[in-house]
Order: sequence, then C-alpha cells, then structure tokens
Amino acid sequence: MARSFPPDVVVFDNNSLVHARLARGKGGPRIVNAKSYRLAADTFTAAPVTPQLANESSIAETLRRLRMETGKWEKVSLLLPDSWFRINIVELPTVPEREADAMEVVRWSLKRTLPIPPEQLRVAYSVLSRTADGGAKVLVLSALEATLTAIERLFTAAGFEVVLIEPVGLNIWNAITVREGADGAGDRLFFYLRETEFTTAVFRGPQPLFIRSRNLGPDRSIEQEIRLSANYLRDSLSVETFSRCYVAGYRGEDVHATLAEEFGAEVRPVRLRDYAEHVTDASDGWDAELTACTGVFTG
Repeated sequence: MARSFPPDVVVFDNNSLVHARLARGKGGPRIVNAKSYRLAADTFTAAPVTPQLANESSIAETLRRLRMETGKWEKVSLLLPDSWFRINIVELPTVPEREADAMEVVRWSLKRTLPIPPEQLRVAYSVLSRTADGGAKVLVLSALEATLTAIERLFTAAGFEVVLIEPVGLNIWNAITVREGADGAGDRLFFYLRETEFTTAVFRGPQPLFIRSRNLGPDRSIEQEIRLSANYLRDSLSVETFSRCYVAGYRGEDVHATLAEEFGAEVRPVRLRDYAEHVTDASDGWDAELTACTGVFTG
C-alpha cells in the first residue's frame, strides 16, 4: 500500500541516532541532509524484547541540539533497531472485523513466544494473505510499550510529532522492493548485519515468508550464524536456492562468499548510492540505515 510520510526521519541505535532529511529527486529520493549524534552510554539498558530508556536527559539534550541545528519542522518518522522488536509471522484461524477483537486475537497468538506478557507491548499487525476458510497469515510487530511511550514523550516535548515507529530492516526492504519494481519475483533472501545483531528474511514476491532478528554473541561468528540460518531455512521452508540475496550493513567478502556458497544465489550488497541521488559524508557507518530512510520516504 502506498504511504506518504514527512521528509524527516530519525534512526536510533543504542548509543547514537541519525537525523536524515529527504526530498524527491529526478530518479528517486534525494538525501538533503544527514547528521549523526552520540547518545550517552547509559541511555538504554538491556531488557526483554526492547531496551528500557534509562537516561531521558541524554535524548532530551540531543533533540534540543537537533532542533537548534535544523530549524522549524514538526513531523518525524522513527526507525529503531530490528532487535528492539519481536517480528512474527503467524497463522490465525480467524481475524475478526472489529479492530479491538482482531488485536485481542493477535495478542493471544504471541503469548507462547514472548518472555513478557503481551499486555506490556505495543502491537501492530498487517494481514499478508487470507484462506478460503477465513484464516489469515499475519505479520506482527511488537515492542515494549513503556520504551516507545517514553521516546515519544521526549520528542513531543522537543516539538516533534512522531508519525511512525518501525524497524530499520523492514524499511531497507521497502527501499529494495521499490527499486526492484517488476523484477521482484521469485524467492529472495535478505540479511541486515550490524555489529551486535542480524536480521534474516525470505520474501516470495512482495510477501515475507520468514523474518527473524537476533543478537550476535561471542560464541559464534557471523559466518557460523549464516550457516545455521541456511540449515534452518532449508528445513523449515524447503527452499534450496534463491533468485538473489541482498546484504545490508556489514559487507565483508567472507560473509558474501559464505552466503553465495550456502544459498547458491547472486549476492547484492545494499549500497546507499543505489537508492538515493545524493549521499553525504554523514552516511559513513549509517549506509544501511539511511537506505532505510529512503524506504520510509518512498514505501
């Protein structure tokens, strides 16, 4: 579904954030301005599902600087790390027409997979497909309500209206599908790799078949994690090969070679310059995340 969002996007990490302003160019999105800001090391603390906001003044001071440096604007989209969300694809026997009833069914479906009660989460869902008997396959996003509410409150206090909160990885994929156009057929593999986490997803045409985000630990290398993911996908989805494999974030040649070996697919690195007309120096270290900003802008 076509979306229309304001040109300003803020992307969070545990220890920093980047503000990007976009505009429409001749052949696609144009990055007008981008700048990263450091956050205090104690801004967030680890918690189940989503980190908790522990140092509000860190964000408040950063937003004050952002306001002073960028002038008067009001609406903003927020992109948060994939690991701050639980991303589930669930099959439901029914999705009631009444929104409150549908949300209750969706929340109930999460109880077996979450370490905290679903009532503590903010939940959003979209129906991917329906069956003849009234069932549905549903994409569900959930994150800790207390953390999202605290972040929104700080943005409101700084004069910003938050109009969207979504994971980075899904919006990188939005950017990919816009660029693919009619070529986006077949099964495609997507990896979004960060220093401390990675997201694996499989898409068939426009529909996600599988999405998982997890933290990286010291006990296994990223190459080992990729091989484990390959085995899981082969067993669970019965998919042996993919038409192409997109990799956002880390671009080490060893990783690309491992992906090509395991999945037998052409490996395509996601580079910001392929998705935006103008790339600023501030893109260093934020290439994938700024690509996600174009996904918000054009998705």
